[in-house]
Amino acid sequence: MPERLALMGDVHANLPALRAVLDAIAEAGLTHGACTGDLVMRGADPEGCVDAVRRLGWPCVMGNTDRKTAVRPARPKDHPKATRVGSRAWSTNQLSRTSLAYLAGLPMVWRLTLKDWRIALVHGAPDDPREAVGADSPKSDVRRLIRALDDPDCIVSGHTHRPMVREVDGCLLVNPGSVGEALDGDLRPRWAWLEAGRRTGLRAHLETVSAPLATVRTP
Repeated sequence: MPERLALMGDVHANLPALRAVLDAIAEAGLTHGACTGDLVMRGADPEGCVDAVRRLGWPCVMGNTDRKTAVRPARPKDHPKATRVGSRAWSTNQLSRTSLAYLAGLPMVWRLTLKDWRIALVHGAPDDPREAVGADSPKSDVRRLIRALDDPDCIVSGHTHRPMVREVDGCLLVNPGSVGEALDGDLRPRWAWLEAGRRTGLRAHLETVSAPLATVRTP
């Protein structure tokens, strides 16, 4: 039997969208998964989302919004910037100590295997979660990322919010898209999964939840 791994990320504190994706993953019969980070900010339920992902026990890497929220000191709750729902200051004040510690402890890179294939999980680049490759990134940029991650068979990344399957120099690059935020007006949450089989090799599948639960990305 092939081995399968669910992929998701860029949740952005959107708990209804996260629940819908997790339901879809369960309905597909997938029991293992990985998350590309950005669990918090801009959405209304950072604590609910962090708690849900933490309880899954799946590999998860640190996104740029996770780092902003967990690493910077919190502002007082009555500070003007801490009253805007979804802001960094507001998000930090909504999170429990357990959730803040979880975010602060997330690694930049997580390495795992699916059968015999080596997979590197990142949000963007291993030293900067904001530097992500996409479908239109020059091959030279992709090759630098592959080298920086020690030539894995597959790189799973996030940050762009755009689903992607691409192959460069034998390395499969996958972005599951965003669970919680849309960039192009399509408000359906996105996720993906990997399938590893001896005959089929390593294959990626992009999936969409039919319900319009994602929000429009705001600055």
